[in-house]
Amino acid sequence: MHPYLSHRLREREFLVRGSPWLWRREMPGFWTHAEVAALADDALFAALAERGLVVSRADVLGHIARMPAGGSAWRMSRIHWLPAVRSRSLSAPDRDFLGLAAVELWRRLRPEEPPLESLLAIRADADDLPDDDRTGRLGGLLRFLAAARARGGLDGAGEIGGVHLPLGEECTLLAIRTLSLATDHPELAAEVLAELEHWLGKIDRDEDPFLRRLLGMICAKLGRHDEAEARLRLALAQRPDVAATRRMLGMHLYEHAGGDRARLVEALELWDSAQRLDEDDEDDEDHEDHEALYSEIREDMLECLRLHDEAAEAAS
Repeated sequence: MHPYLSHRLREREFLVRGSPWLWRREMPGFWTHAEVAALADDALFAALAERGLVVSRADVLGHIARMPAGGSAWRMSRIHWLPAVRSRSLSAPDRDFLGLAAVELWRRLRPEEPPLESLLAIRADADDLPDDDRTGRLGGLLRFLAAARARGGLDGAGEIGGVHLPLGEECTLLAIRTLSLATDHPELAAEVLAELEHWLGKIDRDEDPFLRRLLGMICAKLGRHDEAEARLRLALAQRPDVAATRRMLGMHLYEHAGGDRARLVEALELWDSAQRLDEDDEDDEDHEDHEALYSEIREDMLECLRLHDEAAEAAS
């Protein structure tokens, strides 16, 4: 985890979810990001000097210029500031302060090209929201991914500004959270679909089919059944060996067969092939329940086919 996010995680645990007293007890001597942000420029430079680092605005701008565009200010403090500190025995709170100060000074001195931590702050702010503010947390994660894309997204090395970010995991998390909110918040779910569409093919190869499957499920929740089917078929084409995709597409075709026998037949074939591919351990305590569910749904599919054929025969 990036150290700025680690710091914000500690703030969340001890201050946002706790109290100022708990923060002072658990993190003695540490500053919060808000306390550092509240310092005027001169006060920031003075606080750095108190910790053995004497730098000017020109020095900091020079350090920023030597970092990747939109790179990590925290990393800059480790590369250019720590070696220049007069006393090499800085405490953990003081090293942490240097990181927060670097973030704040980069933001102020280069507002047109803020540091990576400005992007990470969007993510941290979303996580700071109360757990029951599900739409707020979802919206914050959506803004984070949109901001990451606005920065150009991941480069060929899977990095932004020279820092690796697991954005595939963030995309998956966004889709999972959207699933439970899509019915009540269809407009927000539609925004998520549009954003995640930009990330397909740009994240980890193994995560991409799973994300496509999740997007198919969101489309189904929104009543966009043709689009749901198309997304599930793409996920299946990418990874035909994944039983979950076969099950999901099979169920979708069965539930939306529209009286088409070919769709019912394909649904049954997908269901059977998923069962063959399923790697559930037979010794697992839930194995019998899985088998019973498979059999129950398969019987429903067969019954639907039988009724279809009887109706066709009667009509003829």
